[in-house]
Amino acid sequence: MILAAVAAFAAAFSFALGSALQQRVAGGTTPDEESHGSFFVRIARHPSWLAGLGLSALAFALHAFALSRGDLALVQPIIVSGIVFAVVIRSALERRFPAARTLVWLVITWAGLALFLAVRPPTADQAPRNGLGAVLVVVGVVLALAGMAVASRTKTPQLRGAVLAGVAGLLFGLVAGLVKLVLARFGDGFTAVLGSWSLWALVVTGVWAVLLNQRAYQATRLSVTTPILNVVEVAVAIGFGLLVLGEDPGQSPAIVAGEVAGLALVITGVIKLASAEGPAVEGEPAPAAEVEARVD
Repeated sequence: MILAAVAAFAAAFSFALGSALQQRVAGGTTPDEESHGSFFVRIARHPSWLAGLGLSALAFALHAFALSRGDLALVQPIIVSGIVFAVVIRSALERRFPAARTLVWLVITWAGLALFLAVRPPTADQAPRNGLGAVLVVVGVVLALAGMAVASRTKTPQLRGAVLAGVAGLLFGLVAGLVKLVLARFGDGFTAVLGSWSLWALVVTGVWAVLLNQRAYQATRLSVTTPILNVVEVAVAIGFGLLVLGEDPGQSPAIVAGEVAGLALVITGVIKLASAEGPAVEGEPAPAAEVEARVD
């Protein structure tokens, strides 16, 4: 459990740094570039975006290792709390010190995470319900396609970014669950892994989630996309763990209440920290690193 938590924290830091570098590039494109098919070719030419992609790949590897040592309900809240790292990293990139209010929410977010980890019971591995997992993935794909259709018809950049972030969060939540299913197949040998539906579903949903996340970065600011993506991701992952992997939510009402309270603090902190990332005054231009296409 401790090793899983350490690996998850390392993954959260790597993902936060990688996302910050990628958002600075993707968020700097102009509104009329969004419909161009060469969008990803353009951003891939930036060394900082490529560095961010490498860090995101490292984060995924650390995330997978954490999931091999702990359950989804343990690992995903730590990954989501990575916004604490993101805020600190962004402040460093912009050479400024976080505001006092931001520091308060940083403490609250990690206090909530500490509470959650303190009361979270270890879960014994159980045989996954692969059939139910496949059903949930199909449902998730259908919802993701519907969300993309809605986003394509949405003219307001903030709303479009919010929808895309929600879809990306849904897919990232499924990715976390699929990683656990793939890891469970390794006991049957490498051939069994290559022949499993979960591996190929993981590849497709993973790439899909990353691409949609880049679109969300381009559409609007992190203060809109980050809370939605993170909340949806952790909800989907925990639900997947409970339904498909048989993870134990806790043996007593006190434990469940502690988990819920801890998660509530983490989610509230994530929302507040992401909101603090916008301009201090409505109508004030965003920093140059966060040029965005939006309608106020």
